[in-house]
Amino acid sequence: MVYRVMVFAPRKANISHEEFKTRYEQHMRMIADICGDAAPVSHTRSYLKHDASSNPMLLAGSVGETYDAVVTMSFEDEAGFGRFCQALGTPEAQAMIEADEAGFWDRERMKVMVVEDVRGLE
Repeated sequence: MVYRVMVFAPRKANISHEEFKTRYEQHMRMIADICGDAAPVSHTRSYLKHDASSNPMLLAGSVGETYDAVVTMSFEDEAGFGRFCQALGTPEAQAMIEADEAGFWDRERMKVMVVEDVRGLE
């Protein structure tokens, strides 16, 4: 059964949304190199659209807590997710990831959640 994880990724205050997007794409190439065959089956990044003033284009609700990317990673199963975490959890990998993220990613506000898919009416 597919195991899916969503990441809500915020940028640091001193980084523009476009800079965040560029840095995140570079970051993901590094992650792919580190995890090799333990990579997710799919890794989709959805970047929030921003207006000319760099505000997220919010259609409802308030801007109190916002993110720059909503990421969905899919794995064959929970064991596949475990292999991914194990590959990224070595001291060397952790050091590389933390050093890179320190330049653009606000880890204090990040959220990572396991999600369950439900199909619509068919």
